[in-house]
Amino acid sequence: MAVPNITTFAQAGAVFNDATRQLEGGLWQNTVEEGGQGFGSAKAVAADLQALQTGLQAQINAGQFTGDTLAKVQGIVASLGEEAEAAAASVSGGGAFGSVAAAETALRNIHLGIIDTVKGDATLAAMATADGGNGFQSVPPAFAAGVTAANAPHENLAQIGAIFDDAANLMLGGINSSNVAAIKADIAAAGSGLKHLMAAHPDEFGGLTGIHADTVVRQLALEAKFIDQVGTNPNAGRASNDNMLDIIDIVQGDTNLANMANQGGVAGFTAFPDKLNPTPKYLDNDAQTAFWASFIAQSNSLGSAAQAVVGSGDKAAINTLIGQLRTFEKNSANFDQSQGGIFEARFDNELAKGSSTLGAEVAAMIKGLKTGNAALVAAAADEMHANAADVGGNNIAANGATYKTDGMTVAEVLGTAVAQSGGGLAAAAPVPAPAAPESAAPPHAAPAGSPDDGGTHAMAHVDMHHGHGHFAHLWG
Repeated sequence: MAVPNITTFAQAGAVFNDATRQLEGGLWQNTVEEGGQGFGSAKAVAADLQALQTGLQAQINAGQFTGDTLAKVQGIVASLGEEAEAAAASVSGGGAFGSVAAAETALRNIHLGIIDTVKGDATLAAMATADGGNGFQSVPPAFAAGVTAANAPHENLAQIGAIFDDAANLMLGGINSSNVAAIKADIAAAGSGLKHLMAAHPDEFGGLTGIHADTVVRQLALEAKFIDQVGTNPNAGRASNDNMLDIIDIVQGDTNLANMANQGGVAGFTAFPDKLNPTPKYLDNDAQTAFWASFIAQSNSLGSAAQAVVGSGDKAAINTLIGQLRTFEKNSANFDQSQGGIFEARFDNELAKGSSTLGAEVAAMIKGLKTGNAALVAAAADEMHANAADVGGNNIAANGATYKTDGMTVAEVLGTAVAQSGGGLAAAAPVPAPAAPESAAPPHAAPAGSPDDGGTHAMAHVDMHHGHGHFAHLWG
């Protein structure tokens, strides 16, 4: 999307914030567009930096700054040019910087230096926040000198969040040979610390809050996978960006976790600034449309079925449902992995086997079914629906339609349910039958669930990979 015209310093700060958010995890680029997602963050950040230089220079020429403030803005304009060079080099082998690690280090240092310049000048800081703005927003803080993952306190969620924040700070600009060891140590410490905290204080992590906390633990494990893919997977930066920001959103979006992450003068899981525009919705092909329609329908129908049988004493029905839940999770993860590319990078944290939102939901629902905990099953069902609504809202079906995320059947989700003689929608089958992964579906297969098929469908494993352009993002 186009960068807006910049006429005030606060507007410049909002554009700078857009670049900040996209720098998390490192820049990435593809030569082939996928799903309407553009060609990568490298071009978007380059556009931001160019617009900032042009806009701030115009403000200088118009006499909007004087004295020491003028000198600092002139310095910012010069730094933006240097940052643009480092950004380009970070996705092209390092260029004049000699290595990707050196380019990414320069990119991070210059960007943070600009924030420090603005925050350190009372006039610029006031201009950046004029009219309710929050320009040149700070990023999650790094450790103080001498603190590492090994010696950082981790007795509560705020302290664990501070460890996470150090990793998020180090990731700004990219993960490379100069920072990967510290980042991996932070991610591992945050994950193990939260896992132990949950075990030691189960009363603080009940119900939906517990599911959210377990999701964070799982996505921290997923982040370790993304870190290991840097240099071999051209979309690793995109995956880390989505995952790290999602972890922050999970904590900040749960009132209990957000309160626990801010205590004793310590704040963790600190939010990044906002983007200028929402992330484009993913434009699904036919097979992806069939998958999401089935995923949404099963998320809703399985949750409903679990609430109906929990505590019933019907062991056969409960065991059957547990098997269906495990098949649902497995087949969803298989499809996600089969897609690769930006699809997998964007949706791994929702779908990846054992290390995603879906993994936490299914684990909680199975635990609730086995123990007769109706409240836990209800919380898991709510989260399954929320996850389905989230992905449904982030995708567009192959025919351009919006997924109907309250649907209990594929037909309802796609809006193709046939009216019955009584005038209602086709009845939903309460529980879909589990299905083993099927063979590959053709790229333009018709969506599962024809208009006369009122039942939900178990996930099919669609072994379909797309071609993706690569960029040079190698260890420095």
